Amino acid sequence: MALQDDVTNGMKVLHLLAPEPDGLGVSQIAGALGLNKAIAHRLLAALSSAGYVAQNQKTSAYVATHRLGALGLLQLSASGVETWAQRELDALATASEELVRLAVASSDSLQWIAKAQGSNSSLRLDPVMGQDAVPHATASGKAWLSTLSADDVQRVIDQHHLTPQTPRTVVDPEALAEELDTVRHRGYATTYEEMDPGISAVAAPIFGAGRDRPATGTVSIAGPAIRMTRARLADLAPAVIAAADEIAATWPSYTYFTAESAVSA
Repeated sequence: MALQDDVTNGMKVLHLLAPEPDGLGVSQIAGALGLNKAIAHRLLAALSSAGYVAQNQKTSAYVATHRLGALGLLQLSASGVETWAQRELDALATASEELVRLAVASSDSLQWIAKAQGSNSSLRLDPVMGQDAVPHATASGKAWLSTLSADDVQRVIDQHHLTPQTPRTVVDPEALAEELDTVRHRGYATTYEEMDPGISAVAAPIFGAGRDRPATGTVSIAGPAIRMTRARLADLAPAVIAAADEIAATWPSYTYFTAESAVSA
């Protein structure tokens, strides 16, 4: 196996293990990645040697260690998120009195990295930072998808699948395509109990690499649907778009990473 394949599959192993507190077995990891067990075992041994994976001696399952989380926190701190984004998140949370989240995009996923919580909340939302947003079921995901080409949207959908999260989740490809057209036209996306029952959200894309490029991230407001009605989502949209534009103006200087750029590099 080429070195590039080793690195790519090693990162995929970490991605699989990160959200699994009880870990996964070699067979599960090999099956999920389409590898034979010998290769999966070799990758796990290398990651264990580096300190990013450990094996539970009782269950034989492999788990991601805190070193992986520490690495992410180190990178996040180095990016200066509190300088280029947190002020806007805090201001938006104070104004809306709801949960505000920032997500960053890669070529095929969108990941929440920062948040601010408003004070008016009988239901306090506290999602785990570092998780991927479900592209078709979250306002953040739809805001991001709306900035991608049709081919890239299809690639993301093929990877994540249009799996229903609630009875309201849009899983029809044509309906989703029509909704993304609407999002492109108005500049923001909404969901109403599509990801979690009783929760709705509004999000706008962050064009940190320019409006002629895919969004580098999103900013969103989420809260209980009893408060976050469709009318309120529309009322909050201009503030979300303005915050996204402010964050884009100070977005870190790295460019949006695509599979095509990796090939040409």
